[in-house]
Amino acid sequence: MEDPPLQFGFAKRAITPTLGAQPVYLAGFGHDRRATGVHDELWARAMAVSDGRLKLAIVAVDLIGVFHADVVRARALLEQRLPGARLVVASTHNHEGPDTIGLWGSGRFASGVDARYLDRVCEAIADAAAEALSRLAPARLVLARTRTPGLVEDGRLPRVIDDTLVALQARGEDGETLGTLVDWSSHPEALAGANTLISSDYPHFLRTRIEGRLGGTCVFVVGSIGGLMTPLGLKLDAPGGREIAKDGFGFAQAVGERAAEAALAALGAGHSSESSLLEQRSATVYVPLENRLFRLATFLGVLDRRLFSGGRPATTLFGDDLETEVGYLRLGDAEALLVPGEIYPELVLGGIQEPQDPGADFPGAPRERPLFTLLRADYKLVLGLANDEIGYVIPRSEWDARKPFAYGRAQSQYGEISSVGPSAAARLVEAYERLLAR
Repeated sequence: MEDPPLQFGFAKRAITPTLGAQPVYLAGFGHDRRATGVHDELWARAMAVSDGRLKLAIVAVDLIGVFHADVVRARALLEQRLPGARLVVASTHNHEGPDTIGLWGSGRFASGVDARYLDRVCEAIADAAAEALSRLAPARLVLARTRTPGLVEDGRLPRVIDDTLVALQARGEDGETLGTLVDWSSHPEALAGANTLISSDYPHFLRTRIEGRLGGTCVFVVGSIGGLMTPLGLKLDAPGGREIAKDGFGFAQAVGERAAEAALAALGAGHSSESSLLEQRSATVYVPLENRLFRLATFLGVLDRRLFSGGRPATTLFGDDLETEVGYLRLGDAEALLVPGEIYPELVLGGIQEPQDPGADFPGAPRERPLFTLLRADYKLVLGLANDEIGYVIPRSEWDARKPFAYGRAQSQYGEISSVGPSAAARLVEAYERLLAR
């Protein structure tokens, strides 16, 4: 007897901040970048799925990140509405939305977070999840995978690019599209740091194009965006050969719509999932907080994080670890790793530099196991910034914060300053190995 088909539902809630007397500090690129207007709405977009037993909602938010404590708050709100429903919250890491972490306020040691806005975001997440779950209907899951050459750049050496795009489409019993989920590894920062209009960046144009063609609701999530997977530095030509000006809405539109076209073409030749298996696992992990600036920001209250020691809340001002969460999702013929940060693609796909650059900080450091070797399904995804944001997750053997710097550089590359530390990668890989032990 065949298993019943999976059920899907979709919903969305606007989470655009209100501009008024209180400034809205935009996240990313620098301090005191204040919003002057709104180009397009920010969203909490939900895809719900159920096999008749497990009910799960994945909500993607157009934000730089959401800390684990706020995810826990949103889960509690959803539990009040729908007891037993599970919730995954994934941030797109949008650099043109409000600071929801604390690092981009008016100055280096001033948080840009509006606590009342975060309350509203948690409510919107729970609302979108509850509505999506209320709209569950039997659907056929179509999966597709493609590459996007020329649409992703690497902002750091060694050059390891993950330009894979995976799309999941839920088609109702009448053949109509209920919704899609698109997973792609590129920072939403095509507008760069001079922009002061609130926007979801290129995902706005990607989702608009897909919804216009297929109907339904499009949910966008990022994959392994560490490293740094970015649209910055791309050279894109308009029809006729004229180069599109960088760092503007025309550039963001080109990035989003070209990624959307790749997804649409792949879905046109997509694979109907033969399995209706649904499984979700998660585990708490304690990651060493070795970044001194993050420690200071936590002490000053710029970062609203509780520190832990030995798996328990720290009894002193300076604990040892951050508490975070790793996760796993099986959805038909697809498997997804839920990663609480910006993981370097070589930790997912393989390709950690070998031999190690002589300028790296930890000579002979063990190479972490590529995470996709833990998965068996044909379609493999990473949901980045899922249920937390702990920053960049960097292979220990590529860590490079001290002189002499790798590749003969006079200064360090970007990455380490926005990472909790060089032990995070191994700690997370070990956690996934335990979580996925079969």
